[in-house]
Amino acid sequence: MPNTDGCHVQRTASSVRWKRHGRHKKPTLFWVMVLAFVLAIVLGVTGMFGFFALMLAGVVPIQGREMYREAPVIFATWLGDYYAARGSWDGVDRRVEELRGFGALGWVDFALVDRRGLVIAGSRPVPEPAVRLDESQIARGVPVVSRGKTIGTLILRPEIPRSSYTGHEASPEIARSFGHSFAVAGGALVLVLTALAVVFSRRISRPLQTLTAAAQAVSTGKLDVQAPRAGIRELDELALAFNTMARSLAEADRLRRQMTADVAHELRTPLTIIKGRLEGLQDGVYQPTPAQIAALVDEASLLERLVEDLRVLALADAGQLPLYREPVEPGHLLQRAAVSFAEQATAAQVVLRVEVAPGLPELYVDPQRMVQVLANLLGNALRHTPAGGEIALLANTSDGEQHPARVMLTVRDTGSGIDPEDLPHIFDRFWRGDRARVRSGGSGLGLAIAKQIVEAHGGEIMVESLPGEGTTIRLRVPVFREG
Repeated sequence: MPNTDGCHVQRTASSVRWKRHGRHKKPTLFWVMVLAFVLAIVLGVTGMFGFFALMLAGVVPIQGREMYREAPVIFATWLGDYYAARGSWDGVDRRVEELRGFGALGWVDFALVDRRGLVIAGSRPVPEPAVRLDESQIARGVPVVSRGKTIGTLILRPEIPRSSYTGHEASPEIARSFGHSFAVAGGALVLVLTALAVVFSRRISRPLQTLTAAAQAVSTGKLDVQAPRAGIRELDELALAFNTMARSLAEADRLRRQMTADVAHELRTPLTIIKGRLEGLQDGVYQPTPAQIAALVDEASLLERLVEDLRVLALADAGQLPLYREPVEPGHLLQRAAVSFAEQATAAQVVLRVEVAPGLPELYVDPQRMVQVLANLLGNALRHTPAGGEIALLANTSDGEQHPARVMLTVRDTGSGIDPEDLPHIFDRFWRGDRARVRSGGSGLGLAIAKQIVEAHGGEIMVESLPGEGTTIRLRVPVFREG
């Protein structure tokens, strides 16, 4: 059938469009919560009224039913005493009024008939002319006895057929009245609870919708989006976590852009020098002398170190930095680093001192990586310590413990120090306190690499410094534990 096929194709194309855009018609959280609340409300109200109806019908046992069964006997005894005291039913209406306000029979229709079967009092006005009940009706009542003689019968409404002593069908009227009241009360209750369900559902779903919109904005690259606070604690904590994440992403993106620019700059500088010198050699501007070759080798070495530093940082960021741990004495690490810089320290007229506390446990580290860290710290210290200054390499316990879990390695100099505003940034990659200052030696990644290596060992790196008073950098490194 052409029409059928066309409809099928149209439905298929529509389905493809929905799937392509990922917009399947799924219910929102707001309507799911509203429907759940409404269903719970309707079931609860219906169940409550149904239980009450079954209770009235006698299907469900009523707590205190025995009281309702015994009360007519007690009331019949009271009426018998009343008759014995007066010798007649005169004024029994007042006695019946007292019964109507008493406990169990306060809401039950009842009637008192005399020995002839005539209704003489009850919870309803006595009809005129008097109504006579038949023997079958009287037989279901409770006899009223005085001095051993039956002088009347107390009949409860549930025991009276529809043709009651009033001559009206009161039971259907009562049932209809109860039913109408229940319907009105139930409808009002459902409406009120549904309105509250809508309010609470909106209060929960609206912050989530706002948070979803913020997350979609972040997914498109708008990292400066912040979600508003919510009135519900869990949603408020979720909004705070999202805002923190968004700020972290924005900061990471800023650092990434900055690092990309810095890397490009650092790579361009040696490449430009190498290219310029090679072009000069090619054009005959420079002669291939040993000095020119040595300058080219130095620039290539700088470029190689920069690439290697970037590789180390990339491995550390990915958690894949290889560490070959072994037990090492703290003094051995300090001595190796000091020997490497002894000649430079002598040339700079800086005293290089090593001091190791006795009885220190062995460290459990990669010795090559830790020497690399100490070399970075020593190189920085030498560049900023004037002639006549001192650099101390220290090893001791951080808290004077007899069996410490970590050992403190310290590099302390008497150099120019670091400005307090710059101190929080010294471990940032390519960071400079003075952006116009040309870096003298190094790739600008030494402290960042040192921090990554120390943290990869499970240690900590801390710095203290004041301008003109020198800088102290401490490393807390884990010790070797057998087993």
